[in-house]
Amino acid sequence: MKKRAVIAAFLLFTSFIVLAQVKNSTLTETQQSAKPSKTSVQEGHYCEYCKLSYPESHFPCIMKSIKGKLDAATGDINFTAGQPVAGIVVKGNTNTGDLLALTTNEKGEIEFNNASTGNYKFVVSVPSTNPNSRVAGSPIGGILIKGGKNPGGNSIILITNENGEIELQNISAGKYKFIALGASEDEKTNSLYKSVYSEKVNP
Repeated sequence: MKKRAVIAAFLLFTSFIVLAQVKNSTLTETQQSAKPSKTSVQEGHYCEYCKLSYPESHFPCIMKSIKGKLDAATGDINFTAGQPVAGIVVKGNTNTGDLLALTTNEKGEIEFNNASTGNYKFVVSVPSTNPNSRVAGSPIGGILIKGGKNPGGNSIILITNENGEIELQNISAGKYKFIALGASEDEKTNSLYKSVYSEKVNP
């Protein structure tokens, strides 16, 4: 009788262990399947902003990440006047052929060291994070660029044209710091800001 009771207790104990293992295994599989996966969508887009995968291009997230607004119908890009624009790409060439590739920080700033007196042409654009997006890598017009030699330089104020371009002419050697800002409608139509830089037009 005691022998049967021991066997029954042993079988009951074993059943509890097996049941617990099955539950733990099922719970682990459920948790793993619930996690968003970068590889779950073969031809899709994993958005670093949303932390989710999408079956196709998710271009609005690019604009959210750089604090801009995108009109999905027209593709027009707008920023709040006077507010810094973070995360946009600024690429420049000098007359000596040197290439600069910079990205504005969270304050909308870029810095670079100009080795010798010369001219620069910069293009401001949306980052090409998602190559499937129709705005990724596109130039951004109407961005106000303010700054100059840091420290002690004259103030330079320029605005990007429709091709996202600005030009700095005959700037002297030294360290430069600029901030990218959203422009007001008055600033966008101000011919002074649209001119290439010189001491005469941008004191």
